[in-house]
Amino acid sequence: MAFGTKKDAASAAKGVPFFKSRKFKYGSVSTGLTIAFIAVVIIINVIFSLLADHFSWKLDMTSYNLYSMSDTSRETVNALTKENKIDITVVYNEEDFPQQLGETIKRFAALSSNVEYKFVDPVVNPSILTSFGEEYTISEGSVVMENGNRRRVITPDNMLEQNEETGAITYKMEEALVSALLYVTKDEIPKTYFITGHGEAGYEALMGLIANNGADVEEVQLNQLEKFDDLARVMVICGPMRDYSENEIRQLQEFISNDYNYERDIFYFANPEAPAMPNLEAFLADWEIKVEKNIVLESDSNSASAYATSTATVPLYLIPSYTDSEVSGITIQPSYQSVVPNASAVAIIANDKDMTETVPVMTTSEESYAKSLESINDGYGKTKDDETGPFNVAVIATRYRYNQSNVAIESHIFAAGSVDMLGKNYVNYNGNGEFLLDVYQMMVGEYDTGMQESSKTASSTIMMLDTATQTLWSIIFILVIPVIFLIIGAIVYIRRRFL
Repeated sequence: MAFGTKKDAASAAKGVPFFKSRKFKYGSVSTGLTIAFIAVVIIINVIFSLLADHFSWKLDMTSYNLYSMSDTSRETVNALTKENKIDITVVYNEEDFPQQLGETIKRFAALSSNVEYKFVDPVVNPSILTSFGEEYTISEGSVVMENGNRRRVITPDNMLEQNEETGAITYKMEEALVSALLYVTKDEIPKTYFITGHGEAGYEALMGLIANNGADVEEVQLNQLEKFDDLARVMVICGPMRDYSENEIRQLQEFISNDYNYERDIFYFANPEAPAMPNLEAFLADWEIKVEKNIVLESDSNSASAYATSTATVPLYLIPSYTDSEVSGITIQPSYQSVVPNASAVAIIANDKDMTETVPVMTTSEESYAKSLESINDGYGKTKDDETGPFNVAVIATRYRYNQSNVAIESHIFAAGSVDMLGKNYVNYNGNGEFLLDVYQMMVGEYDTGMQESSKTASSTIMMLDTATQTLWSIIFILVIPVIFLIIGAIVYIRRRFL
């Protein structure tokens, strides 16, 4: 049936101009609407693209959530006051800056109107490398965060790292930004001393972890330190192999007592291979702590870990349990398991210090056992002479007094039987980092406000969509959108068919 065709022919026969005919009227309107619709879509797309770049209105479809901001980042940025004006300068050409890192910066800045960012190409503007002051070393690729006169420089090494064994890339840009924000917005920056001069070693990962929480860190030798910085809050002793002198022990005592004002703390990590150190051992005993001369092993396969390149559990690689003990009103129980390799037992001993309380925070299973340093060379197998568990492998001692307002003022010593638990892989890829950060934040009173790990690890350098995302968008583009257009086309065809 050619109803429409006959009617148009009749109109033409009667002398009706083509431009006034029904065919032209509806055809031109349809064409005009189509052109207008396409123009509107293009304009909306351009506007939305500009807004999306400015406000980061983009979906993170990566399987590793590389671009998604963590709750910690949101809470930290949202806590900014109007007095804080954060400026982020990326010293690099924007077009050539790695997309993953650049997108993270843009999304971080989009969380608050108090945060702004800009890219400055040092090739075009070489003065940018010296514009922040002589005390700052700015290289191409660095990111500088400013809040007034306070600055923090994020170097390219702080933005990502690659695991040499697995090839996995850990993107640390978000973590570095949160750390820098904490640093530039604090009223006072606490200082942490890392003690050297007695064979201490293996603390680099812990130093980075504490620095990333917004603290100043410094390596010092006690015998060269004339006085303690007023902002010094924490001292770290990692695996010493030589005893401390009597004068150095007095310095430790003076530091942690702080003229009986307390509020200072010490981390101590033992090296099971260290010789007897009577001065240091007596200092710890005064705080109800004794590191045994043994090595703890595990019979329970669920409480022992494997080498990074092996699937078999190793009795030396302990997976201890967190206890329910409270320290300063806080129970430290991270959501991830910790791995504690090559550990000595840490015993709690009684003394006459009434205002000292020492509690375990990490313990082994009932199936664990301990060997002497001599007998372990004969093998890991359990013998009748081995002491049986459970054992403490980390404890916290608290010494306190009450002020005039009847509020407890405290100092703490955290003691662990393993310095190897500070290895880079354990701190970065297991629960050790979260656990130690929780302890540090408890010590300095930032347990509820400090930064938690925000780094994201990708097992491949290729950006892949996760399966759920692929399925969802495949359905939308292959099925939903075509069906919508088919329905619209059918409606238009039917309406025009019977005009």
